[in-house]
Amino acid sequence: MTKTISYIFIAALSFLLASCLDIECVNKAEVQVKTFFYDYNTKQLAEPDTLTLHGIDRNDKIYDSQRIKHPALLPLRADGNETEFVIEINGTTDTIRFVHSNYFRLISKECGYLMFHTIDSIFFTKHAIDSIALTGKDITFNNLENVAIFY
Repeated sequence: MTKTISYIFIAALSFLLASCLDIECVNKAEVQVKTFFYDYNTKQLAEPDTLTLHGIDRNDKIYDSQRIKHPALLPLRADGNETEFVIEINGTTDTIRFVHSNYFRLISKECGYLMFHTIDSIFFTKHAIDSIALTGKDITFNNLENVAIFY
């Protein structure tokens, strides 16, 4: 009886450990640009009343007329060196284009390789957006700000 309980315990423990590794890999499946919004006049963090954002040449909306909590997460394309977004802040529309490089990095034996990015430059229109600051060009797992948008 004790032997059977030991086998069950070892099997359950193995299952739990394997599950943790899978969850960690899923959580790190995609690195994204961490974007914070600031009031241009006060230079203080400011959440837009509504934010709509979608990638150009993509059908899905990343944010759809919603109030966001910082940071807003923007996925960069892995199949090219430019990613463009249409962004609507409080009803006013702009476009943002990121020029970036992509590279693979080994995360672990369990997770394999993941795509990382380095932002080279940012271009944007100036309707709602006054300016954009590149505060961290390396797009990785860290939770540090990459882009500051002043509107």
